[in-house]
Amino acid sequence: MTLALLHILHENPSLAFRRVGEALKVIPAVPPEARPVLAHFKTALLQALEDGERVEARALLSPWRALPLLGHALGVEASLVLTIYAKEGDEPRRYLVPPEKLTAYSAWASKNPPPPWELHLSPTTGDWALGLREGWAVAVEALARGTRYLLLLPAPEARAWLEAAGKGLFRPEWVSVWRRGVSPFTARGWEEALARLKGVPHVGS
Repeated sequence: MTLALLHILHENPSLAFRRVGEALKVIPAVPPEARPVLAHFKTALLQALEDGERVEARALLSPWRALPLLGHALGVEASLVLTIYAKEGDEPRRYLVPPEKLTAYSAWASKNPPPPWELHLSPTTGDWALGLREGWAVAVEALARGTRYLLLLPAPEARAWLEAAGKGLFRPEWVSVWRRGVSPFTARGWEEALARLKGVPHVGS
């Protein structure tokens, strides 16, 4: 589950990942509880780093660095549509990004502040949709109508999305929620996931 990767990175912010060819170096030693998750997502971590690059876990949770990591974790097999909102209220800018260019572009963009207000990424096949908002506090992951959704949002926006989804005519095959500092939780539907986020403040712990 992708939310488990977010949880491990958040709980171990000083872990540093370095790509050397097709090898992934992690400094310092990986805690035992983190090993299964990091091993499962090793390929995504490699693909999210440029060769020779060293990035700390806390940096991989920033919007631009999380973009290729989570995109590859979801499965990049086709061209990608990247939508950027530089500031709240701005018109979106959309780009067609070849999969092999996603990490290099994101690494470059992460060094050019300010960070974007919102990012969206999805393959042209429509298999999944990834959304990241500046100041995100919680993550929602769901499979519904054949599309996998992964959204990193401030708590009010996450609750609003779950409320809107719950009013739709379709039920999820599964839905999970996570907030910083708390282990991911798999719910039985939109309502239970929404209840899990009740009372979560705008900024996560």
